[in-house]
Amino acid sequence: MVMETTALARWTRGDDDDVLGLDTLAPEGLGPFTTSLGLVGMSPALLALGERLKLLGRSNATVLVHGETGTGKELVARALHRLSPRAERPFLPHNFASIPDTLVESELFGHARGSFTGAHADRAGLFEQASGGTLFLDEIGDASSGVQSRLLRVLQEGEIRRVGDAKARRVDVRVVAATHRDLVAAVRTGRFREDLFYRLHILELTAPPLRDRRDDVPLLAAHVLRRLRDRDALAVAGISRGALRRLVAHEWPGNVRELESVLTRAAHTTDPGAAITEASLGDAVARGTGWVRDEPEALRERTRAFEAGVIEHALRRHGGNRTRAARELGLTRQGLWKKLRRLRGSPPVCDAPGEPRTPAAPLAPVRPATGDWP
Repeated sequence: MVMETTALARWTRGDDDDVLGLDTLAPEGLGPFTTSLGLVGMSPALLALGERLKLLGRSNATVLVHGETGTGKELVARALHRLSPRAERPFLPHNFASIPDTLVESELFGHARGSFTGAHADRAGLFEQASGGTLFLDEIGDASSGVQSRLLRVLQEGEIRRVGDAKARRVDVRVVAATHRDLVAAVRTGRFREDLFYRLHILELTAPPLRDRRDDVPLLAAHVLRRLRDRDALAVAGISRGALRRLVAHEWPGNVRELESVLTRAAHTTDPGAAITEASLGDAVARGTGWVRDEPEALRERTRAFEAGVIEHALRRHGGNRTRAARELGLTRQGLWKKLRRLRGSPPVCDAPGEPRTPAAPLAPVRPATGDWP
């Protein structure tokens, strides 16, 4: 916490009207926030992610990336690819939420000429096009049951069949999947195949939400404004200290994507050469949103947030199995049950995917504060 408080105080302590230029917020080419990984930030959460990326980059195993909407899961996948032995080969993304189910199989596995109306020629799918490289399957939780079955075969056998073609073709692709959904809960309710879940969940990464990366807000703001300057010729001088305070204090339910939207709108409504002020942000970023709290309440919430995060990660690592998670945490199964009841309001009903159960309620949303606010 001290590191985050100290870093933010550098930018936020002072008069509201002080203008912080882009080079003050983030000097170009300086620090780990401009690394070749393409990840912007130097908060403890992001640096920890960077270390885990370096570790998993050496592997060829499938990776499941968790994260809320807007946290940059595709950027995490691209960074993983850059750190892998496959870095010189293709990185191809596919988003299940953006393509109709009727086209997904052809997109992923390809098709033979004449296999359906409009198939005028043979076509290789993304699995073949990404040969030797990485295929990123975004929003895997939205894949249909039929596509899930075919994906399972690819991961098990390392081969695909184009739509309308009986010939099996070998593929050499590392699969990185991502979702903002709770796949363990989806397995419980039968919406996601348990066997596919275990094939995807070999290694795991989590893209941290922006509320856990408040130190990165000034750096991200400078990055977005530089890109707007270069791409759209929007010459914003910087951000007022008061506006920056509001950006840092905001909870960012839409994460980095929401921050980019707010700054883009503010830049387009700011005079050339002027700075973004609190007035520029309008009602999009409410004043004093939830980060400023009295100290006893803030301490209780930080403690609860830490405890909830540790338990949630342990449960996720063990596929929802409370017995194994409790053993890792040094608790009895009954002790973990009591903590979950306190944090969730009601206990989960059973242990692991594959057993009949009632889905447990997710942990109550926690918004941990990061440091003292001036």
